[in-house]
Amino acid sequence: MTSLCIAMTEEPHKSMVIDCSGPQPQLHNAGSNRFCEDWIQAFVNGAEGGNPFLFRQILENFKLKAIQDINNLKRFIRQAEMNHYALFKCYLFLKNCGSGDILLKIVKVEHAEMPEARNVVTVLEEFMRETPYKHLDRSR
Repeated sequence: MTSLCIAMTEEPHKSMVIDCSGPQPQLHNAGSNRFCEDWIQAFVNGAEGGNPFLFRQILENFKLKAIQDINNLKRFIRQAEMNHYALFKCYLFLKNCGSGDILLKIVKVEHAEMPEARNVVTVLEEFMRETPYKHLDRSR
């Protein structure tokens, strides 16, 4: 969590506005990606049933998935330090996980003091910049 906080403080911030004037709250200036959109839908569906245990289970699953994704990325980065194919697998993971932009910021902070890992992260950042992807493309 500390890594995420450090990574997020490096970017300029916009004010997020929650508009509750309609039948459903609307968020303006909120950053989003495919991962967040999928989980928001799960939360909305869980909240409609009014079951707090179901809502808590959805929240726990969300946290577990986020932890799994960051651990997978860290493992791929360790492998990519010695293997170009692993670097490609790491890139594909970032492109397809739905939250690659956030994960890359986290590992950049965590691996800042490790030269080999930092080089891998730098290469991944360049690849991600060169081939932009649609955050909410659900056709995959």
